[in-house]
Amino acid sequence: MSTRCNVIVKDAYGHLVFYRHCDGYPEGVKDTLLTFMERVENGVYRDNVEQSAGWLVVLGYEEYKDIRDFDSWEVGAYEPSVGIHGDIEYLYVLDLETRLVHVGTANLEGWETSYKPWPVLTRDYQEDGEE
Repeated sequence: MSTRCNVIVKDAYGHLVFYRHCDGYPEGVKDTLLTFMERVENGVYRDNVEQSAGWLVVLGYEEYKDIRDFDSWEVGAYEPSVGIHGDIEYLYVLDLETRLVHVGTANLEGWETSYKPWPVLTRDYQEDGEE
């Protein structure tokens, strides 16, 4: 079965939610999510949700364009969502204020107040038990 996840891009004023249908584990998303955050940090993307979050869809398209048939229903790896899906294994919070990407795997309800102690995704991130 596919590993699904949601990605939340947030700033001090609000947030937008995205859904990824497969490869939602940290190794599957870290390049895209960290590239997004690096581009925010370097000023390539704006540092607010309204002007930056759409780039996540573009990055998802770039990721899929060489491996997927675009006659299918998917626009790319990340799709806008109206909320957190009930079938996800991971939740990522891209905090545009701190420039950190947090990884959640449990207790996803109430993420707005509980995500800051979650692990931070880095290029060398490994889940517990990985070598």
